[in-house]
Amino acid sequence: MPLVLLANCSSISKEDFKETYQREICDKYSLYANSKDLAGSLSLYADNAVVNGNAVEPIVGIEAIKGNFLEWHGSTKKINHSATVISAKRFGDQAFAYGIWKVDQIMKNGTKREKTGHWSTHNIKVGDSWKMTIDHTNDAEFYMIRKSS
Repeated sequence: MPLVLLANCSSISKEDFKETYQREICDKYSLYANSKDLAGSLSLYADNAVVNGNAVEPIVGIEAIKGNFLEWHGSTKKINHSATVISAKRFGDQAFAYGIWKVDQIMKNGTKREKTGHWSTHNIKVGDSWKMTIDHTNDAEFYMIRKSS
């Protein structure tokens, strides 16, 4: 009987990595974006990270990523970003995750922008933190294609 209890305790304490990723990357990304916290945003990336958005050249390295965040923050009055994990899998000190994002922005010129999309990341564990090495986002509109009969 004691062995059964021990087995049950160990399975209960195992946290779902999806929840960990939501808390450690997605929720922090949104918090830092919404507050325009540059240092916080950069803390989520490895030094040699690549950010790859649709229809733009990849942004390579922490200094280029910093410039991209400065441009984004500088062009907006208000950012309301959210992201949700659909799936996250850990393989030792590496992980892959996939999800959806939404951002509502008020630009400096007063116009409003609403965008949604999908994201996928490759991550590495650095000390006690997860850091993105590849951050791929897509905000392309998707259309259903129908075949003619």
